[in-house]
Amino acid sequence: MAKEQEFPFVIKNVTDEEDAIIKKYYKGYIRPFVRIGPNGYLWPAGYGDHAAEIYNLEVRPDDIWVASYSRSGTTWLQELVWLVMNDLDFATASSVSISKRYAFIEYPTLASEIKKDTSSSPHGKAKATEEDYRTLPRLPSPRFVKTHTPLSLLPPKLIDTAKVFYIARDPRDVTVSYHFMHIMFRYFDQSVQFKESWELFKKNLIFHTPLEEQVREAWELRDHPNMMFLLYEEMKKDLPGVIDKVCSFLGKEYTAEQKEKLNEYLQFENMNRKSPFQSSGPDNKDSELKFMRKGKNGNWVQYFDDEMKKEAEEYMNKYLACTKLQFPQIDNDM
Repeated sequence: MAKEQEFPFVIKNVTDEEDAIIKKYYKGYIRPFVRIGPNGYLWPAGYGDHAAEIYNLEVRPDDIWVASYSRSGTTWLQELVWLVMNDLDFATASSVSISKRYAFIEYPTLASEIKKDTSSSPHGKAKATEEDYRTLPRLPSPRFVKTHTPLSLLPPKLIDTAKVFYIARDPRDVTVSYHFMHIMFRYFDQSVQFKESWELFKKNLIFHTPLEEQVREAWELRDHPNMMFLLYEEMKKDLPGVIDKVCSFLGKEYTAEQKEKLNEYLQFENMNRKSPFQSSGPDNKDSELKFMRKGKNGNWVQYFDDEMKKEAEEYMNKYLACTKLQFPQIDNDM
C-alpha cells in the first residue's frame, strides 16, 4: 500500500464577513467555509476534513474519470462515456441510474453539519450517488468516477494513470443552471433570486468557485494523451463528431449505424426523460427545477438584466484571459 502523501495545499477559513454572506444562503452550515490552495477554491468545512483522503485515493489504469465545474454538461458526457466503454449497453443505461454507475467522490463532504445525509434527493427516491471517496477503493474495476473537484486537488498521478474527461461550458449558462440546481437540491431557499446567486458567483462565494481557475487547470492539460477536454457547446453543435472523438480516445470501434443509435439516445429530450431527479412540483415541461433543465446554449440572456449583462461581459473578459478558451457559436434552438 502506497504511503499517504501530505495534502500540499493550505486550507484556511474565509473571512468572518464572507462567512456571514455565505451562510445567509447556505443554511445549516455551522463551521466556517474554507478556501483551499493558491486559487482559493470555496468549499464547506466538511471537504477540508477529507481533502487529504480524496487527494490520496488510489487511481487504477482502467479508471475512467469525468470532471467538470458543476452544471457544465457532466451527466450528458458521463452517459456518452459509459455507453462507449460498455459496448452500447442501452438496456443497462436505461434501467440503472447513472448515480449507481458512477461514484461521485466528494459528494458527502458537501453536507451541512445540521443535515448530515446528502445522498437522498428531495425529488423522489433517487440518490445523487451510491458510491463516493469512502467506498471507491472497494469497487471492482473498471470504475467510473465523477467529480467537480479541481484537478489540482485530486490524486497527483491521476492523469498519468487513468483516462480523464473534462467538460466546460459558457460560464454565463453555468451560473443560471447552478442557481436552479441550488434551489432544487435545497442548498438555497426557493425565495433566492438569480441576481443574488450571480452576486455570490462574482465574489467567489458559491461552491467550487473560482470557476475560471478550475477550467484553466484542465485546459492547460488538454494535450496530455490521457486527457480529453470538451466543450458543452461542441457537443451541442456536433454530437456525432464528439462521439467519434470519444470512441477513438477510448479505443472503441462501432459501425455508423451503432453510432447513429448512440447519437439518438443522447438527444436532450431522451436524457431528460431518463433523469432520476425530477421536480416535486407541477408537471411542467418548462419548469426550471429539473436536473436536466433546458439543454440550450445562450439561454442565460433571459436571466440577466442590462446591468448584469455588463458585469457578465467584464467577467467573460477575465474568464477568457485566464483560460484562453473560445466558445463556438451555435443555434440556440438546437
